[in-house]
Amino acid sequence: MSKIKEMPVVRDGYGYWTHPEYEKFCDGREYISTEEFNAWMEENNLQYVLCFRDEGCADLDACDADISAWEPERPEGDGWFIGSIHDTEDGPVCVWLRNKAEA
Repeated sequence: MSKIKEMPVVRDGYGYWTHPEYEKFCDGREYISTEEFNAWMEENNLQYVLCFRDEGCADLDACDADISAWEPERPEGDGWFIGSIHDTEDGPVCVWLRNKAEA
């Protein structure tokens, strides 16, 4: 069973936040292979969904580094919690996680 559980999300001034267990796994790396990420998910009995903020972002002034006003939409189903809200080459993303047992 996964030791990674939902935690209160306290975002920084720009709107970013990362779950401590997710942050430990990432260990400051800018890139993690899909294979390594999927193996970590499997080891922790987790599922994930990615939600990108800039999908359909027509207002380019709103598409800047400050994403504090963005409230990512929780995926359908029970048990989803935020693993990370961070910036990527493809724009800001929210990584939603949940224990497979709750699927």
